[in-house]
Amino acid sequence: KELHLGGNQLTSVPAEIGQLTSLERLSLHGNQLMSVPAEIGQLTSLESLDLGGNQLTSVPAEIGQLTSLVRLFLQHNKLTSLPAEIGQLTSL
Repeated sequence: KELHLGGNQLTSVPAEIGQLTSLERLSLHGNQLMSVPAEIGQLTSLESLDLGGNQLTSVPAEIGQLTSLVRLFLQHNKLTSLPAEIGQLTSL
């Protein structure tokens, strides 16, 4: 139920990540990600998502579908705005 891929040199995450629907904790901290696939919104069991320390310039609107999320880390990226859908994450 946990997947830790932090501290690598990943530049992308495959869309198939959305098939890991039992995942509760996902850490992609400290990579070189510039984007996250919209399919991340299919991880509805996710409670913790760490995307800190990447090169993200945006976050997909589908992040609003992660209603089980209680921890979201986006620090140390290149974000200039967040999607309005982040307001749907009422457990944060």
